[in-house]
Amino acid sequence: ARLLPALGLLLLALPAAADVLHVKRDSDVYREPDRNSDVVFAVRVQDREGPYTIPLLESARVNGFYKVRVPGRPRLGWIYKTAVRRYAANHPAFRAYDRKLYRHWIDADSDCQKARDEVLIRDSRGPVQFEGTQQCKVAAGLWLDPYTGESFRDPGDIQIDHVVALKNAHDSGAWAWTAARRREYANYLEYDQHLLAVKGVENNRKSDKGPDQYLPPLESYRCQYVRLWVQIKEDWVLNMSDAEAAAVQKVLASCP
Repeated sequence: ARLLPALGLLLLALPAAADVLHVKRDSDVYREPDRNSDVVFAVRVQDREGPYTIPLLESARVNGFYKVRVPGRPRLGWIYKTAVRRYAANHPAFRAYDRKLYRHWIDADSDCQKARDEVLIRDSRGPVQFEGTQQCKVAAGLWLDPYTGESFRDPGDIQIDHVVALKNAHDSGAWAWTAARRREYANYLEYDQHLLAVKGVENNRKSDKGPDQYLPPLESYRCQYVRLWVQIKEDWVLNMSDAEAAAVQKVLASCP
């Protein structure tokens, strides 16, 4: 997993704007509304499947530049007008979130263990017991919920949490993905903290909230949680809202 980049650059949170920009071609986002200033982010449209959109933060242009939030990071920057097309509210191709769009849990490696059971096996602090002799479905183990610090032995008490919830991912860019990409996100095991085994009741309380509306009750885990959340946003090139960026900045400012 990549290390979280320094967040000291352009960390501001502004009121939400209604419009979005569709980036039409590979473009640079600059620190200032000037092509001679530093490049803070390079937009590569192939990094997203479907329309590459970024939030517009201010309606007025400065020297032909729009102020935007850098995808996946709580930073601001400027992109030139000829590289983008502006839309009021959502992109015309946007479709509302439906959980059925994100097929899970699947058995991607055909070993009879679905992604949920793979996470239960991985995260168990003790030996795992299975239902039946094929060892496909987990029947018991020992799980320490990172959100609350509580431990559980019954997998029925555990839910598998997408650290960046499916709906949050959808609304911040995943709506444009192919079905295969959405399925990959929903069942992703290559990074072992993309999916976490957590207390079911606490996961329901978290729901699809970002760090502006939810932080784990176990305060000692909050810094790690927010770093994970930001890293996943960055790795999957997903946008942050102004409220999310402000919350991320506030938490990380107090972290060692």
